[in-house]
Amino acid sequence: MRKIFLFLDFDGTLSPIVENPEEAFIPDKVKGWLRRLSKDKNYKIAIVTGRSLKDIRKRVGLRNIVYASNHGMEVYYRGRLLLRKGVIYKRPIRSLEKILIRELSEIPNVYLENKGLSIAVHLRRVKKQHRKKAARIVRIVVEPWLKRYKFLLTGGKMLLEVRPLLWDKGKAVLWMWKRFAPKRLPIYVGDDVTDEDAFLALRPYGMTVRIGKKKKSYAEYYSISIDRLMDSAILAGEGI
Repeated sequence: MRKIFLFLDFDGTLSPIVENPEEAFIPDKVKGWLRRLSKDKNYKIAIVTGRSLKDIRKRVGLRNIVYASNHGMEVYYRGRLLLRKGVIYKRPIRSLEKILIRELSEIPNVYLENKGLSIAVHLRRVKKQHRKKAARIVRIVVEPWLKRYKFLLTGGKMLLEVRPLLWDKGKAVLWMWKRFAPKRLPIYVGDDVTDEDAFLALRPYGMTVRIGKKKKSYAEYYSISIDRLMDSAILAGEGI
């Protein structure tokens, strides 16, 4: 088989979507599979996520893999932070967080997560009748910051996220692939809007898989779940 560089999203891919993002976890079966691959010389593993570095390292808990947190703005491997983009944005991110907290205070159960280099506004616990209002408030507050600081506002599964425009998962996976293992076949697996950048970036070079079918996606292949994908030929670099 060909040697593989496997890039995996976390939420919705390795971990099922949960109501409270702080309760996200990797099921035992998937964790065991991931642990076995991390020890297999035929595979190199990278977790590519919007979560903070501290958070994702704690939840995955494996040493011999690459962690790309904050949508790839931070890349950590074997005890070293090898890449850190957007540090100059930490102060404006904190300032924006304070404004969002104040403006969203009337919306029950909104959860704001400052990840250092980005902010996520989680709406999953917000009652359905309040979600549109919360999203509208976020867009109004963030609008002047987009041009001033070159921020990007994106929507995901029950969340809105603000992050610097300079970097994304697509740029991150190309950087990691070329730096760590350019001769390996890159395979990217993800499920959300932010994974589309990685699908587009890697599609000319390797394989791209979307968990959960979507009509408009840059992914070449689809899989119902990570469980189905674990047993498929694609993770041996053979296609589906």
